[in-house]
Amino acid sequence: MKNLLLLFWEFSKISLFVIGGGYAIIAVADQALSRRGWTEEGELLDRLPVFQMVPGLIATHTAVYVGRKVAGRIGAFVAVLAVAWPSVVIFTFVSAGYDSLPIDSPLVKSAFLGLRSALTGIIAATIIRGWSKNLNDVFSYSLAALALAALSLGVDVWLVLVCAMAAGLAAVCIAGSRTAGAKKFRSSLLPLLFFMKYGALCFGGGFVLVPMYIEDFVGPSAAFLQVTVEEFSNLMALTQMTPGPIGVNGATYFGFRLAGVPGAVLASAALLLPGSVLAYFAFASLDRFRSSAIVRGILRGVRPASVALMLVALAAFARMSVFDFSNHFSAFAAMLVAVSATITLKKMLNPVLLIILCAVAASLCTGLCEL
Repeated sequence: MKNLLLLFWEFSKISLFVIGGGYAIIAVADQALSRRGWTEEGELLDRLPVFQMVPGLIATHTAVYVGRKVAGRIGAFVAVLAVAWPSVVIFTFVSAGYDSLPIDSPLVKSAFLGLRSALTGIIAATIIRGWSKNLNDVFSYSLAALALAALSLGVDVWLVLVCAMAAGLAAVCIAGSRTAGAKKFRSSLLPLLFFMKYGALCFGGGFVLVPMYIEDFVGPSAAFLQVTVEEFSNLMALTQMTPGPIGVNGATYFGFRLAGVPGAVLASAALLLPGSVLAYFAFASLDRFRSSAIVRGILRGVRPASVALMLVALAAFARMSVFDFSNHFSAFAAMLVAVSATITLKKMLNPVLLIILCAVAASLCTGLCEL
């Protein structure tokens, strides 16, 4: 029972104070949960490509993986619940009071700048810590470089990961051979059905859901809601400024618009259900066959690919913090990134507390400048 309460507490903290979706959550969780002894340092980063290959959200796959490891099936359920509830609760209020949100407040903007800067530093520190483990020979460096180039050119994540796994399997086999020789519709059932489909088809994280949301909910030709493009753009900005997984935030918003609070809860639960169930069985199989040459080959390929994925995430967060959306350099944000990375590398603070302190520091700085 104690472990279940601790699981709920740790994942609730992570989800409540981490913005930007699964990549940010996995970086913070890697630091915070290793302190508990539930994972080894770098273990979650090591599993990132596997999380990407299972339908669903990276954040919930992280919760399933750690929860199952700590307390079995019930642990996986509790961890997923802890990851999801902050998004559902916060974005239900966001959906209800959308028109009165102080999005343009300088203090609010500064707080979120601090959050993003802290996360940029934490992600950078996570990559640095896992560098020697994931990249330790010519093969891994070459594969990481190729994966990074492919991702930069817009190649789909799933295709990059499949190719990386194939390369890893080939490398293990070669090594082995050498060694051996319509309109608004207010119904609680509708969000459940639609978002179960989204959850089953979501490979690679919450951003993959965006075109699905657009097709069904945005514009005059959408089958449901027909929200304006401007409203959807604001929604996407809010999902990156508020805690929790981006996909869950979007599901909560559209579920609320479809059927109020019940719709928000059902849409979010339905989105998470398929991926969480599939992830549970996938991770169980991975542990069972860890000594298999096939599993070793897959991990041999996906570890360098995980570094490439995190480098892409680092670039995205740097774009939202050190450089603003107009490409203006922020020296203050760069300082926060450097401080956050240093503190994380030296293990001086819990990463969740570090994120909060950076948000407070950014708000205080803005407030003092306005005086």
